[in-house]
Amino acid sequence: MEIKPKLENANKGFHYTVTDEQIKVHQQKSLEEILMWIEETSKFIYEVQTPEERIRSKLAKQFNNEII
Repeated sequence: MEIKPKLENANKGFHYTVTDEQIKVHQQKSLEEILMWIEETSKFIYEVQTPEERIRSKLAKQFNNEII
């Protein structure tokens, strides 16, 4: 399955809209469920990134760690 951005989001980066109902459901989750969601989301983002985006992301994290 190939993931393609919506035409209106092309060349604008990642965009996702969350409804108030989705937020309410998420707030009712346990800490374990939230941590699993974060891990799954991280894996998903890694899979859809290009090699160049992965390098850029890694460099940005290193830069942010040096500032802190």
